[in-house]
Amino acid sequence: MNRRQFLGLSAAGALAAQRALAGADVSEGQPMKVLLWCWDARMTWDDEPDKVELKMAGSERLFPYTKRPESYLTGFKRLVDYCAETGIWGVIIWGFLRDAHGGVAAAQDLCKYASDKGVAILPGVGVCAYGGYYYEGEHPYNLETYLRAHPERASVAREEHGGREVAPVLDPALAENQQWWREGLEWMLDTFEIGGINYEMGDFVVNMSPAAVAARKALGFDTDDNVEDMVVATRGLMDRACELKPDGAFINALYRGYHQIQDFPKLPYVKAVHPKAVWEYTLRAMVQRPEFPEGYRGVPEHRQYGYLHWFNLSTGTEDKDYTGEIARVFPGLQALGFEFAGTYGEITALNNPVGDRNYRAQAEWAAKA
Repeated sequence: MNRRQFLGLSAAGALAAQRALAGADVSEGQPMKVLLWCWDARMTWDDEPDKVELKMAGSERLFPYTKRPESYLTGFKRLVDYCAETGIWGVIIWGFLRDAHGGVAAAQDLCKYASDKGVAILPGVGVCAYGGYYYEGEHPYNLETYLRAHPERASVAREEHGGREVAPVLDPALAENQQWWREGLEWMLDTFEIGGINYEMGDFVVNMSPAAVAARKALGFDTDDNVEDMVVATRGLMDRACELKPDGAFINALYRGYHQIQDFPKLPYVKAVHPKAVWEYTLRAMVQRPEFPEGYRGVPEHRQYGYLHWFNLSTGTEDKDYTGEIARVFPGLQALGFEFAGTYGEITALNNPVGDRNYRAQAEWAAKA
């Protein structure tokens, strides 16, 4: 049985159906790279698949890791082996660095293993919240450790659109914080064989300090305040990242689709940050809207990662077969110029036919030009 038969898909038939449904000329697109998104504490590729955490992390609440330390390397190395076999480009890891599963040494081992197999590892890094470069543990690039040493560099934020207050967070406009982020980047690139970094602000927060308010205003454009904070925080950081690793994928996570951005299709933030920066869009809602994909043309050219909240324990979709949706959505993303796309990668494909089909379908459709 060949791969297309295994997926239950006719390439020509599915492609024709996609054109008819979406009106997209998929020949405009380029092959994409599949980039899976994982939390260490939810992995089921290890030998403790039932010992997962589902209570989600927050800006002020860590996501605990309760597995045996060795499960980190066991699970992620199995995922790396699978990615190498199926042509999946890379894996984002939140909780990449913790004392609880071996800290720097274990992460170096994993990155070397993945690099040798041609699979990219991208650590998840919280900019103003979510642990910083070293998610949990006593370390100079752990956010809690940093704030204990420099409490005066903390600030208070609120969730976008008048939500709850969140504290302590880092002020994105403070030069000392920006320097800490650059130093952490340099340390991470010196220490680990990685393909890039997945940055995020955390919880749609908007910083309330006078300096942050002034920095947003000084940008000279009007978009979502949370996105403006991301620009303020990462402009210099992205310049340095792309200087040090020009072939890297350094990603700013927006956690929204095009339709949730107030200035679509202008997206002025794209031109405010280094042109090699990658912008991450959460697509679960966007790809279900009737205007997808044709109604989303016209955005400025930029590097894009489409993150699909599919196939995951926390969303109750771990048993769902997404091959039909992948066949519908991936050609549309190619037509819109997405360079990366992917779902969660936490559910094992080993002895799991649904998981295997879901991941292989992504690799199959991403490879189509």
